[in-house]
Amino acid sequence: MPDRHYSKTIEQHLLQPLKEADSDGLIRLLSSFSRSEQRTAGYMLGERLLLDCPAELYWQMTEALVSYDSKAYLITLMKTFLLRLSRGTASLSDVPFGRLAAGFNEVERQKVALLLLPELEQPKQVEHLFQLLGLAKGREQLVYLVRVDTLPCLFLLLRSLRYVEHDRAEVLKVSRQLMKRGSGSSFNLASIVKVAFGLDELSGTFSLRLQPYQIARLEQSYEAFCQSVG
Repeated sequence: MPDRHYSKTIEQHLLQPLKEADSDGLIRLLSSFSRSEQRTAGYMLGERLLLDCPAELYWQMTEALVSYDSKAYLITLMKTFLLRLSRGTASLSDVPFGRLAAGFNEVERQKVALLLLPELEQPKQVEHLFQLLGLAKGREQLVYLVRVDTLPCLFLLLRSLRYVEHDRAEVLKVSRQLMKRGSGSSFNLASIVKVAFGLDELSGTFSLRLQPYQIARLEQSYEAFCQSVG
């Protein structure tokens, strides 16, 4: 049986602690629910009740819920965070998000990073997220960047490869991952990496042809990068 995403009865129970901004009361209420009721409540909190509420209330409840049961609520409420980001009612610069990010374990960090990265529209946002998650430039960030097929992440991937350019095997591995993905932007980036790092052994039919002197501009200018790769 699929999970229920709404219950009027559960909603009536949830509204009281939310109106009172009583996070302890919300946790006590959830603790009294059955597992199925808790799942329904989680959907309702993430999809309805904490979506359009004031930012202070959203973060108060999110921090309390993640502390109470991270496995049950973290990703649900990070999806709410993404929606609030798109609406301008939340920001990566929100102090409570920074507190949460600093406390993530490795599994939580990976889940949140791979949830948020595809939706970030500027390289600066990606860099800010990495900073909050404590992921160092170079190899640590590459692990994530190579898995996300967006222009901001591809741009930072190209720049990050400079940190590991002494490891030719790693650069080749990343290039082949890009080619295997098959998207036009990823394939174009692979052709740029081939020229930038002199990877003569990287075989493929590339439509994008650039000279080495053109690469530096692509690494420095996101606008130029998008014009060539996008």
